[in-house]
Formats: sequence, C-alpha cells, structure tokens
Amino acid sequence: MNDTIIATDFPLTDAQRKKLGYLLNALIPASQDGHMPSAGELDLISYLEANAVDFLPVLLTILDDLDEEFLTDTPEEHHQGALALSHDNPARFQELIYQVYALYYQNPAVLEGIGAAAGPPFPQGNTVESGDLSLLDPVLAIAKSYRAVP
Repeated sequence: MNDTIIATDFPLTDAQRKKLGYLLNALIPASQDGHMPSAGELDLISYLEANAVDFLPVLLTILDDLDEEFLTDTPEEHHQGALALSHDNPARFQELIYQVYALYYQNPAVLEGIGAAAGPPFPQGNTVESGDLSLLDPVLAIAKSYRAVP
C-alpha cells in the first residue's frame, strides 16, 4: 500500500462529475436572463449525502450508462441523452428527477427567483382570534365515516 496517496470521500470521478453537470443542465437549464440557476450549478452530491445517500449508487449507474461521447456532446445532444435515459429505465429516471427537483426547489436562489421566501411560510405562526371556531366549519361539514378494523 502506498501511503503517499491522498484518498478522497468524493464519490465521483472527474468524468462522472462532468457528466452529472451536463445531465443536470439538460434537466433544468439556467434561465436565459440569468435570474434562475441551472440544476448543474447546485451541489446534488452534498444534497444526496445529507438526504438520500441510498440514491448515490443509482446515480453512479445512471452516469456510467452515459457514454464517453456525452462529455463532448452539445447541449441539444445532452438533452437527447437525458431523453434516452428516461426511456431506458423510467423508474430510475423518475427517482433522479425527484432528487433533482427536491434539491432545486429548496435552494434559496430558486425560491427567490420564483417569488417564494425561504423558510417556513408562517414563521411567527398564524393568528387565530380567541373563541373563533369558524375555522373548524369545513371539518365539521365532513360526513362521519368509520373504517373497519381488520
């Protein structure tokens, strides 16, 4: 064993990292006015390591399914490659889309770009007047139902 080699915890090779960036940019490109970032500008790997580490091996398989020409393809060819991935294994591609959207729509720059504030929608809570039970009217209007216990 060579003790001079410095190991890394980063799970992607340089080629896989570039493929991932091109694929993410094909899925969610940046807006033409530069107001909204592309998905490739966000750190999917860190997101997955924190929230969906079980998806990392699947992501590596997806990236390995992209041929080496994907590294030199045009953006239109990247889009066609993403379409091919979606047709080859729809379930796996759907999981990729889910993870990319989860990352993208939690990003503060994206939330600001779509006009939503980052954080909880009611940080100080909702104001409910004391004794005003009219908020329960829709619940009380629902017919009673019971479920059978198996």
